[in-house]
Amino acid sequence: MVLPPKVITIEANFLDAREHDFYNAIYTQSVAQFGSYVESGTLLNNYAHILDLLTRLRQAINHPYLVLHSKREIAARADAPVTTGGAVCGLCFEDADDAVLSACGHTFCRGCMQDYIASIAANAATLCPTCRQPLSVELSAPKAGAGEADDGYRATTSAGVTSMGHARRGILSRLDLARFQSSTKIEALMEEVHLMRERDPSAKAIVFSQFVSFLDLLEHRLVRSGVRVVKLNGGMSAGAREVCISAFKEDPDVRVILISLKAGGVALNLTVATHIYLMDPWWNPAAEYQAIDRAHRLGQHKPIRAVRFVVRNTVEERILRLQDKKRLVFEGTVGGDAASLSQLSEEDLRFLFQN
Repeated sequence: MVLPPKVITIEANFLDAREHDFYNAIYTQSVAQFGSYVESGTLLNNYAHILDLLTRLRQAINHPYLVLHSKREIAARADAPVTTGGAVCGLCFEDADDAVLSACGHTFCRGCMQDYIASIAANAATLCPTCRQPLSVELSAPKAGAGEADDGYRATTSAGVTSMGHARRGILSRLDLARFQSSTKIEALMEEVHLMRERDPSAKAIVFSQFVSFLDLLEHRLVRSGVRVVKLNGGMSAGAREVCISAFKEDPDVRVILISLKAGGVALNLTVATHIYLMDPWWNPAAEYQAIDRAHRLGQHKPIRAVRFVVRNTVEERILRLQDKKRLVFEGTVGGDAASLSQLSEEDLRFLFQN
């Protein structure tokens, strides 16, 4: 069976002056820190710290709130440990999504830890990102139905807008929503969703991000504009996950599903959607292909439009170039080493942080 056509485009934007100044401040600090590791010859020994620098840059591009109102930042301003509101991932510093615990007692999102281990260069030690002890962690998927009795999710209806989310409000509980400011990335998505609805009033879209807190901000902005959404995170029980997916597939008024790339890259069939929006690029191009294939697969009868959102003059452009390089190396290697797509070598890191 021949699948309908798939068109993938890049939506490139520039940060506004406020966002640009904020990003540049973090970028300058990050490059200086990276340079200190290079000068001391400890680059690969500080692999987890470097990934942390990269995460903060990527969050700053999506929205300054993701840095300013992260639990880590709030705790730092209060000179206190990050302890409030449940377990916090030691890699992305958001509330742990589908949490796993290392043998040394530190918590991480399952997806973050999987990505961390996959990205470690062959000649780098696998250490706990938090305490730098040799890493031991169980990453096998939880049994189906785990957490069913207390999944913590609910459906709410407000002003005719349906939303599905975790009982905890995450970053939104730390914001003054009456003074909420959007971002370049968020408004770019809003424009795309508006155009989608104009072209086809029945069309549905999948929105992917690697940051759960960013999905929370997107949900707030979409709901405020009258778009009905559901949200899928990695920590949902099997029952809550099924309710969310069924609502997206079967309710004609639910137009958008927000999915954590940590949770939704594989094992989902969402052919009801014809638009896919990838909010933040990942250096492993296979992760984005898998996300797009949630809609472009057997059972899809309409053309697919996928949009990759990128901000110019930021590390995201370098991530795209790194994707291209990895793709060419993979395609030119006999047998193709899929693991190499996920790994970040010392050369890759130097490229991402070059000044």
